[in-house]
Amino acid sequence: MDFVIKTIFCGGLARNFYFVFKLYSIKTNEMELLHKKLAYTLGGYFYDVHNALGMGYDEESYHLALEERLKMSNISFQTKVQKSIEHRGVKVHKFIADLIIEDKIILELKNIATDFHQANYLQILSYLKNWQMDLGLLVNFGAPSVHFKRILFTEKETAFKENHTELEGLLSLSLRKNLTELRAAILTILELYGLGYGDAVYINLLQAELSYKEIPFTPQTIIPVKFGGKIIRQFELKIPVIDNSILCKVIALKNEIAPEINKMKTYLKDTNLPIGLLVHFGKEKLEIIGIRP
Repeated sequence: MDFVIKTIFCGGLARNFYFVFKLYSIKTNEMELLHKKLAYTLGGYFYDVHNALGMGYDEESYHLALEERLKMSNISFQTKVQKSIEHRGVKVHKFIADLIIEDKIILELKNIATDFHQANYLQILSYLKNWQMDLGLLVNFGAPSVHFKRILFTEKETAFKENHTELEGLLSLSLRKNLTELRAAILTILELYGLGYGDAVYINLLQAELSYKEIPFTPQTIIPVKFGGKIIRQFELKIPVIDNSILCKVIALKNEIAPEINKMKTYLKDTNLPIGLLVHFGKEKLEIIGIRP
């Protein structure tokens, strides 16, 4: 999966824009100019809406105003479009795209005082992947000047890397069996769905696959938090435990995974589980890392 993020601020008179670009990966000129005319027209509509309403309304108000502006044009659109991922007969996640323009561009509207958050990028990338579209626009109506970012998406061949060095000498026959079954379930998810979704999607997909293959697991566990020899609270750890032996944490699209490894070591120590598996559905590859306490 490759993607590019560009920042576009709308200022001055309607349709008189100035551009500031953030490039997160190198793309061809053809990809960078994808749906250029339509995106430019939409940028004018975003400015029209913001100019008419000003700041201070909720996201739904800007959404409805943008719908009205689109109705004044000859641009076709769908609003609040829903689509689900179903795995092994189980609906594991539902997406709701704010607007889909001419079956070419997905719009995700925000009303926030800050710049876009990482979760916003992951959200629209998941939409683009699920609808198999190549361009999305993140639009923020919460700033003094409306601004939006172009998100480009292309599906890429998946790569796979695993490292079980830390598990050497720890694997009994039963642990090895559980690890082999868990690894097979993870690779099935990679084969069927590839890379590009967020954490929640892959967590639900893996749990549905584990249930289908009748691999026993608990979706969460309770850890007593201790200080000075005293239990000060009960912490609900929302990470599945496979057959009471393997703590398996699934993450996605992270820039850095070292902090997640350190957290896993803490959880393993405090749950007395023998081994853990960190599964990262990253931007370029799937990583499976064996972890010991």
